[in-house]
Amino acid sequence: MIKQHLAKLLTLALALAMIITAGCAQKSADSPASPGKKLKFPQGVESFAIDDDTGGYLQQFGPLSNLVVISHDPDNFKAEYEAGYIQGRLQKGQLTATRDNLWDTIARVDPGYPKNVPPTTTETATAKKMLIDNWNYTIEWVQRASDSKTKERLSRLIYRLVGIYDGATKAAPTAGELATARLPKTERFSPEELTLNYESPTVSFLDVYFINAVADLMDAMDNKFSRSKCSAYIKRTSNEIYLAHNSWFSFLDQSMASTYQINDTFVTVNALSPGNILSNTDFGYNANGIMFNETTELATHSEPKVEALWMLWRGALAEQFAATLDEFFELTSLEGSGTYMNGYGLIDMKTQEIGLVEMTWKDFILFKSNKTGGYDTRTKPEGLPTGYDHELIQPDVILGVNFPASLYVREQIQSIENRPMRRQQFLARMDTVTDVASAQALITYTAPGEPLSIYGRWDLGFGTTPKPKTIPEGSVDAKVVTASRAKASIPKAPGLTSSQTQPFFWMKYGTPVFEPPPAGGGKPFIWSESQWSNQKLRQVPDVVTGEWAPIAPELN
Repeated sequence: MIKQHLAKLLTLALALAMIITAGCAQKSADSPASPGKKLKFPQGVESFAIDDDTGGYLQQFGPLSNLVVISHDPDNFKAEYEAGYIQGRLQKGQLTATRDNLWDTIARVDPGYPKNVPPTTTETATAKKMLIDNWNYTIEWVQRASDSKTKERLSRLIYRLVGIYDGATKAAPTAGELATARLPKTERFSPEELTLNYESPTVSFLDVYFINAVADLMDAMDNKFSRSKCSAYIKRTSNEIYLAHNSWFSFLDQSMASTYQINDTFVTVNALSPGNILSNTDFGYNANGIMFNETTELATHSEPKVEALWMLWRGALAEQFAATLDEFFELTSLEGSGTYMNGYGLIDMKTQEIGLVEMTWKDFILFKSNKTGGYDTRTKPEGLPTGYDHELIQPDVILGVNFPASLYVREQIQSIENRPMRRQQFLARMDTVTDVASAQALITYTAPGEPLSIYGRWDLGFGTTPKPKTIPEGSVDAKVVTASRAKASIPKAPGLTSSQTQPFFWMKYGTPVFEPPPAGGGKPFIWSESQWSNQKLRQVPDVVTGEWAPIAPELN
């Protein structure tokens, strides 16, 4: 739906003084906005527009980036492609650093495979084959899907990813005819576009897919290494629901914020890095009132598959399109892959329900709060055991500590609670959460003398754990939002409310400042003072620290 006045659309959508100069160009699949007819965005942001209702900007504030993209077209596929193109155009200067940082992350935080910085030709060849095989499988999966809605939605995401690549590498959009039947298998791309690069100024299509699929790929390449990321919680009170999350990742992380309004959909998330089609670290909410956070299940047993619908796609589908907790469950359980197996904490702000989705490589379970203080359950396949840990799932609280709440899932994946102090800390302090500030304080809590706290670090080499390790990884960000704040930010079609002046959510970049007893003199993680001081830093700070900031359309 083409809007007559872009100024009104962008003011409503972004609550910014964004206006258009006279004479915006008409939409064309083959040309960007005409010179001299550009959107006027706030000072200090990098912006790009295709036409009068499709544009975006990238804003930097301290170590955080904030991406906002709006795309409208009668053709959903074209709207998604152009949203991706805008993102790729804005982030093209970041993608080579992101790709190389992720390769180094695989080596730095994984004591298994691969171990090399830079990656060896064998490692890149293995990854290349897996990514190509999975991409082609995904295209075939969509084309043979019997449900037309799922087919259309997944096609939209695929075109957005292709758009990101085109935006980063092509001077103008080249979408051509877009249809599910024409989804691009790898035969569409040249050999150069299917190269996995490292420390090269060239960005290939496979590099962009690598950035998006890295968590699934790591599990497919090495299913013996037990990953455990993130801390999270949901708390429901009589008049509010709090959603909180912090990402445990390598200290090369480029964690950022991304907001998309694409035709009938809106979603705002914390993205793992530039180049992601959505979150990949899974915190945010959508236009349908579904809020989500995620913690990766620590699995010592799984059966990962390359030819499967990876979590990348299932998670993005649920985050952008789900309208109920049941639909979120249905989309994340479309197919088991045994890769990036997550526990998704959920809120439906329309009904005030809270819930949790957990999984094995082949089984799925949904816990959904009911009106009697308990939880209703669904399983796929039907008939699975539904017992759960009553500390991790409480009537008004759900905790994410990388240890499945489902007793069945826990047993199947042979999970270990490898940072047990987090559970104790959450339980002891959950009553303190009464507002945004106290919610922020809990999700960034680090106990004196305990680096493996809710907000913690592995690099110090000690802490309460049955599986000690010393790696440059830990909490690199934290996010908080309330259901009432999210509800006020959700679009009132075709744009956001004109009164949108408050944050979409609050976010903090940086590691804990660890202060062993006696307190005082603590520091955040500093690359140049660490045992990894030779690590090349690409668009990441030496001192990994930052303060809470509102993720809002106008941040300066």
